[in-house]
Amino acid sequence: MVSANTSESRKKRLVNLSFWTKLLVVSILITENVPISVAQNIVHFRVNMNELINEGIFVLEEGDSLYVLGSFNNWNGSGYGLTDADSDGLFDCEFKIDGEPDELHQFKYVIQKSDGRMLWEKNPNPDNPDYGNRLLKLNGNNQILEESNFDFDKYYLALAGKKVIFSIKEMQEDFIEFKEILQNEHCCLYDYTSKEEFVFLFKKQFDSINRPMEPHEFYKIFTPITAKIGCGHTAVWMPGGYWEIDPLNLFPLQFKLIDDYAVIIGSYNDSLQIPYGSIILEINGRKVEDIFNEMRANYSADAFNINFINSQIARRFSLIYARRFGFPEKYSITYALPSRKTSDKTELQPATNASVRAVVFSNFNHPDLDFEILEEKNTAILTVATFNYYDRVPYFRGYIDSCFTEIKRLGIENLILDVRSNDGGDPFCAAPLFAYLQKESVPYFSKPYGKYAELAEPLEIPDNHFNGNLITLMDGRCFSTNAHFCSLIKYQKIGVIVGTESGGTYTCNAGNNGIRKLKNSGIQLYFATSSYAAAVEGMDKSKPIQPDYYINESYKEFLKGKDIYMQTAFQIIAGKSKIGLY
Repeated sequence: MVSANTSESRKKRLVNLSFWTKLLVVSILITENVPISVAQNIVHFRVNMNELINEGIFVLEEGDSLYVLGSFNNWNGSGYGLTDADSDGLFDCEFKIDGEPDELHQFKYVIQKSDGRMLWEKNPNPDNPDYGNRLLKLNGNNQILEESNFDFDKYYLALAGKKVIFSIKEMQEDFIEFKEILQNEHCCLYDYTSKEEFVFLFKKQFDSINRPMEPHEFYKIFTPITAKIGCGHTAVWMPGGYWEIDPLNLFPLQFKLIDDYAVIIGSYNDSLQIPYGSIILEINGRKVEDIFNEMRANYSADAFNINFINSQIARRFSLIYARRFGFPEKYSITYALPSRKTSDKTELQPATNASVRAVVFSNFNHPDLDFEILEEKNTAILTVATFNYYDRVPYFRGYIDSCFTEIKRLGIENLILDVRSNDGGDPFCAAPLFAYLQKESVPYFSKPYGKYAELAEPLEIPDNHFNGNLITLMDGRCFSTNAHFCSLIKYQKIGVIVGTESGGTYTCNAGNNGIRKLKNSGIQLYFATSSYAAAVEGMDKSKPIQPDYYINESYKEFLKGKDIYMQTAFQIIAGKSKIGLY
């Protein structure tokens, strides 16, 4: 007779057996749908490196290596090195690549320098718009690829201590490409400059290509043309390779334009080197005023807006200087000491390309939004340094919602909205902010524009809508989406605007910008393919947005550390403003 315990134990064993049996059946079913093995292809890669060896770009004696990287190794594989067995400059090796016949892969040859830098081929397959990658179609058998040359970027010559020079033919080809892109694809090429003027300017600049040139010299052929378009979203930029020519040699000082003076406010290095508040007079023997005037004549802005141009010269000076004048051997400056008539000279320690870009493009790194409540003044201050939260729109909206919820909860009557230095971003961020401020439900855009079509409908008024006193702080860097935003504030007469004229208008050429790399120089052409306008009427698109209270910051006020914008806002709240309407 079997005991109850024994019987129970047997039941448990049967249950467990049933579980494992089921698992085995499921495993078999799954396995039947998975290929037992993947075909292996033997591919023999061959690339001729003689030109790069002769140019001193690829130096085996210094520890340089050559790899083939592609979709078959996730573009990362130290096991895919090529070697030169007989020292004839032809590097090759064969690798096993998994995949079925006719499977397509993309790849490029890549040099790894001894210092770790990776030098990728430039554009070995121009027929493939996907970065010019080479194509490999597996055939299920042994494949020997045709011998080819490493397609190197001419900017790599700088790594061998050689000058980068473009031939007349190379530059003429690039200029023709540049001209055709603008004529055929720019949305508003003739808004501010006539077709006849452009015909003359295109010919004049093309004819000036009369000798081989360095990259920064060739760059200056284009800028008189882009500057005449009157579009802040159309410009030429140097490619990444250019900045590798001398990445440790950029102008190191940050400055602000006050009373037309270049006033030092910081450094891209750890130390300032000259006193805060000093005024730069000369750089490498050339007057700063002359340098600025050259930059102003060649910088792109909506409707040639000088406020925007000045703001960008101050913000991007180090990069603009390198694009126009190259990388000098030194930066020798003459400067006036703060509040003194005496001047001094010094040679500056240059800054790195990385340190400059970290500051100049900080708005692309999702800077923190800032919100402060001054209960004793019954005032809130909301600082929005950028609308550039394209990939974090829910975060931006959530933050704005929480701010107005708190303003409502505390019964705050005054709001200072600081959008100075905000040069644009995503309308899906600006529109929700405007919705909290509007007096009645109105559209954000004048027409339905692609993915922003819904913003042409009246915006819903949120529950915690602000009905108090609004003071918006604006300056010459307010551009693009922020100019749309400020134009709506102005048009709808929501509170008052304190500051300078804006850097943009109620409309701008933006949206799906085109980006093209010119074939030989790699110079990048950014150009506008569409135009967006805020829902306003009667405004002149050639004129900046006007403040209600005009701010003209003086050098003396700057030295005293006064924020005259914010000071004026508090005076308005207190009813004591002594500054007249603009």
